[in-house]
Amino acid sequence: LVPQHHHHQQQQDQDLPPHSSDPEEELPRVLLALQTVYAPNASGGNNNNNNDASSSSSSAAAAPFDRRDVADRYLTSFQRTAVAWVVCDRLLSASDNILVTATSSSSCVEAAADSSATLRTQRQFFAAQTLHAKCLGDVYQLPPSSLPSLRDSLLNHFVNHASDSYRAPLENRPANRPLVTRLSMAIASLAAQMGWDTCLTDVTNGVLAPHPELGPAVLELFRSVPEEADSDRLVPAAEEDLWRYRDVLRNSSRVVLGLCEHAVRSVRPSDNSDVATTEAVLSCLQSWIRIVDMDPRLLEGTSLLSWTFDLLADGGFEQAVDVVVELLRTYPSDRRGADGLVRAINPGSGGNEGPFQKSIREEDEDGMRGYCRIFTEMSESYLSLILSHEEMNQESLVELVLRCSGITDKEIAGITLHFWYRFVMGLEELEPFEYRQVRIDGFAPQLHRLLGVCTRLLRYPMDVEDYSPDGLDDAEGVRAYFADTIEDCCRLLGGEAVLRSTGDALRAECGRVAALPPDTRGGDRAPPRRAGGGMDGIEAYLYAIQAVSLYVPPDETDVLPFVMGLVPQLPDVPLLRATACRTVGRYASWLGMQPAYLRPLLPYLAQGLSMPRCAAAAAVAIREICERCDSLGDSVLQLYEGIVVARQQHANNSLASGGGGGGEDFVLDLKNELEVLEGVCKAVSNKLATEPSIANRLAQPIMSNLKAMAAPESNPAPKLILAEVCRLTTLVRYLRPPRLSPQQAPGILNRSDFILGLMRECWPMLDAVSKKQPRDFNCGEKLCRLHKHALRECGQLHYLPLLQPLVEQTVQNFGLSLSSPYLYLASVIVSEYGRDARQSKLLYDMVASLSAAVFGALRSAEDFTAHPDVVEEFFFMAGRMVTHCPSPLVQSPLLDSLLQCAALGMTLHHRDANRGTLNFLESTVSYSLKLQSNVASGSSLDDNERADVAALERAILHEGRPLVTNLAQALLGGPSSIQARFRERVHRGGAVLPEPAMSGAADAVDTAAIDIGARARQERVPGDVAQPRGEGGFQLVSKEIHSGM
Repeated sequence: LVPQHHHHQQQQDQDLPPHSSDPEEELPRVLLALQTVYAPNASGGNNNNNNDASSSSSSAAAAPFDRRDVADRYLTSFQRTAVAWVVCDRLLSASDNILVTATSSSSCVEAAADSSATLRTQRQFFAAQTLHAKCLGDVYQLPPSSLPSLRDSLLNHFVNHASDSYRAPLENRPANRPLVTRLSMAIASLAAQMGWDTCLTDVTNGVLAPHPELGPAVLELFRSVPEEADSDRLVPAAEEDLWRYRDVLRNSSRVVLGLCEHAVRSVRPSDNSDVATTEAVLSCLQSWIRIVDMDPRLLEGTSLLSWTFDLLADGGFEQAVDVVVELLRTYPSDRRGADGLVRAINPGSGGNEGPFQKSIREEDEDGMRGYCRIFTEMSESYLSLILSHEEMNQESLVELVLRCSGITDKEIAGITLHFWYRFVMGLEELEPFEYRQVRIDGFAPQLHRLLGVCTRLLRYPMDVEDYSPDGLDDAEGVRAYFADTIEDCCRLLGGEAVLRSTGDALRAECGRVAALPPDTRGGDRAPPRRAGGGMDGIEAYLYAIQAVSLYVPPDETDVLPFVMGLVPQLPDVPLLRATACRTVGRYASWLGMQPAYLRPLLPYLAQGLSMPRCAAAAAVAIREICERCDSLGDSVLQLYEGIVVARQQHANNSLASGGGGGGEDFVLDLKNELEVLEGVCKAVSNKLATEPSIANRLAQPIMSNLKAMAAPESNPAPKLILAEVCRLTTLVRYLRPPRLSPQQAPGILNRSDFILGLMRECWPMLDAVSKKQPRDFNCGEKLCRLHKHALRECGQLHYLPLLQPLVEQTVQNFGLSLSSPYLYLASVIVSEYGRDARQSKLLYDMVASLSAAVFGALRSAEDFTAHPDVVEEFFFMAGRMVTHCPSPLVQSPLLDSLLQCAALGMTLHHRDANRGTLNFLESTVSYSLKLQSNVASGSSLDDNERADVAALERAILHEGRPLVTNLAQALLGGPSSIQARFRERVHRGGAVLPEPAMSGAADAVDTAAIDIGARARQERVPGDVAQPRGEGGFQLVSKEIHSGM
């Protein structure tokens, strides 16, 4: 089998006209293709309807390019050719008239004559973009002696087009700045490739000196120089040369800073070009600070620092803010040699405190965000000074960040949160303990104020009632970040102190709300959202109290009694009730020790289950309380039985009204019901030893529903089956009778016996309902999940009576559905029983049957591509079989088929499918290595193991060549998501594969290297005799394979 997309790609390539190595022949074709791609009315068909002879001739010449998709693919392949260097140079330098002369067909003449300024701009940008890409990775196509002439040509284009962009505003036409930027990037890439050490001075003297008006364009070029040298797309001939070039840039920093200072001094306020120059200086400065490791003493002595801070004070934000932030991030206070720069920055930034306050008063969003970024980055970079024992008025900088945190815009205030996290971490790491406590006490006032700030920011937006579910999730995510900061404060101040502070604020807020008129409190009969009133403050304080639950001592007697007494009295505002329920759940351990406060809370939580916007919070709270409180068994069991009755009544009413009962839209959502059921199971588990009837009370409704669904005349909806299977799974996982043997506790319900009996009773019903919806993926997944948990919770020995029917059901259901969950279940069965030699034949028969179904369904590459999950789980199952029960599979003909299938699966561009195939190959190789290691260490192999060694060698000798070839091709640029893992398999395969297989694979890769190397040389500019870049990759793979031999 050969992947069909490869044939499709080859067919597409054959449809393209061939490229010519002659620029005179290639240029007209490129012009036609560009005309088609950029024409506003281009379509997929032939638009030439002229009938005269000349028109027919033109149509024939243009025929290959009259479709946009063909023209686009032609241009893409053209960009990889060597002739593109010359053609793109012609496109940048030639005028429309010259291009008309250069073309021989009348269609090209018409295309050039009718081209607009927009088309000319697009054509030139395509040429510059192509040259930039080739300077990054295709320089090997040129002889080294031609690089200086290429550099000079690019500089000429740069000067010409930059001059044109400078004149454009004067002539009332748009400037083509993207073209100048792309040419700058191409020159910078070429400079890195050829090691142009004097690039900065040469451009300054050769371009800027005779053309001073090009200052912004030259700064754009200088900005690109370090960026292109640092680009991941740059493919240098030698990494050592690139590192040396970067050192040269570092030593040339003074030239760039001097040019920036000169540009700043030359700016005249009355000149309209001062904006462009300022932007260019800031952009260039930011790039060099971020990428080039400049000596901080150079920056310390420059006037650019004061100029940048003056821009901030004058309201010139954005780029100036970026420069300052980059400066602070690159030169923190603990960097060696940065002391002087830190002292130089501090006065400049301190002078912006007044403008910062002004931006807050005027609610200038850009100003607040800019200063917030600067002060926060400064505090993070100077954290070592803030935590220093030396008195430097550190509190003032922390105060600035605290003011930023207090900005009412949560997005802006959130910028500061990472600083507070690092601040807390830094204080915690101070040694010795006594000094740490002194510093914490010194910052305690700011930390307490931070608590109040974060609690205010926890309040919901005023229009939260109108939020969509996704919008509400986003708001909850933002609140979680501020809650994390409150939790961080507990680590320094102590949970009890934070709880006391928040509790006092909650009492004050309750008093304030109680004093409000009833119609402004936000109760159940009043609008819940009103500025200055309502319950939003109480909700925020409850949220904060919930966030610190892990740090509150279990014997707290001041705040928590007040909170738990307050909760049942709160009005029925959905979001407030949801937060109250979550708070109750978080303090379940405390409530377990205070049962008097728990009794009135259970009805409150139960009532919350019927309210859609707080049902999930109430369900989780009930589960958490059941996990930690031992006295709730009867209460929560009655609660759940009420839920079951309500659900059944709803289904009956739906049937009576003609609804059919086909929906799972019961009183309580299934997910929330399962939360409650999990809690009930945990609460009553400790009573099962003395009251085994509890298990029947929970299981009987599920059994009754499954029995009704399994009836021949029944046709249940998939989600009804899924719901009952999920409930049964919850019982299996969380209803935990003690795991005791009958001899240890006669007459007491045993956990393994309970699960085994439960599964035996429901087995016929599960088998019947699975056949009613055989192709429903979700039903199959939940059913397999049930069997997995039943097997693992019961234990493999106790579950053995159900192994045979489980295997039969797995094979049968997979044959009907081709659903991957059944393959996963088979993997689980192999993992649990693979070490039991008595079950080896049963397991092999299961794997063989499943393999036959897979081979029968996946007959082509398209089938493999359409079922990546099946491919993944199938090979994981085969890999587990090799790991846990190898001999039956290894000694069977099935191994050859699996290896053939794996060779095809490796060609899929799907990460998970590749992961499965590689796992199977790794398991096979690992088993073979284990056998060889036993032989090498002197251990004797039994007859079975010797037969395994012979079978492995025979199978890999027959099937190893395509496997290793595919591994090698992956190292050369196959599916990128798994290249790292492929290299390991090549090495390990070399230690296992027989000599003939490895030699054949190595020969195949070497042959491919020669072929690709020859094609690369054909693409060269004549006269070049250097080695092709492509061979390096093939030499690497050959080395990998030969090293394995």
